[in-house]
Amino acid sequence: MRLVTWNCHGGGYRYKSEHMARLRPDVLVVQELEAIDNLLLFGGEHQPTYRDRVADASSRRGLGVFSYTDAEIRTVDVSDLMGFRRYEVRLGDLVFQVVGTWTWATESSKTSYKQLHAGIRCHAEWIRQRPTVILGDFNNNDSYNGGNWRELLGLLNPLGLVSAYHHHFHESHGEETRPTHFHGRKETSPFHLDYCFVPSAWAQKIKAVDVGGFNEWRGISDHVPLIVDLEL
Repeated sequence: MRLVTWNCHGGGYRYKSEHMARLRPDVLVVQELEAIDNLLLFGGEHQPTYRDRVADASSRRGLGVFSYTDAEIRTVDVSDLMGFRRYEVRLGDLVFQVVGTWTWATESSKTSYKQLHAGIRCHAEWIRQRPTVILGDFNNNDSYNGGNWRELLGLLNPLGLVSAYHHHFHESHGEETRPTHFHGRKETSPFHLDYCFVPSAWAQKIKAVDVGGFNEWRGISDHVPLIVDLEL
């Protein structure tokens, strides 16, 4: 199974989608996605087999979830919450849940970049009921001041969720050596902001974790994809 998250930076996914289609993700979460309601075709040879998009009323860009395989995905939420969007996925005999996320700044420090925190608190029982994956652009890192990341880990750990990247590479939070974002598309301004959390029972079944390279992706986004492959 392949899970991918990528911030396409400023929309235009319809033209950039061929780069994701080549990866053939079972579940793909895309941030900064433009409106696609009336879009018939995406760029590239392969079209998504599933697509969904939500956007905050104050934003022209939204959160999208796609598949490029035979994964069966259905939306759980009826409201448009791009900070915490829930799905149920069936892939063969495997049934699991997915949360797509993209957090953003607000005028209050109590809610700024904490949409995921709020979603976890509200839906902890839903997460516990079935294996759940949370992936997206968290816009956060343990090296940042304020304690937001430690607070988030304090919510995720009791739910048995672990970061696929940190487990696979044996790196500590805040000390990542493979950045997922380059501010201003500058290689000299790297950050690790994109994550995929999986059930701890799946951790030993992680086959590979790949982070895109700066030179390969800088022409189309300031983020590179985070790709997680599991043998389940």
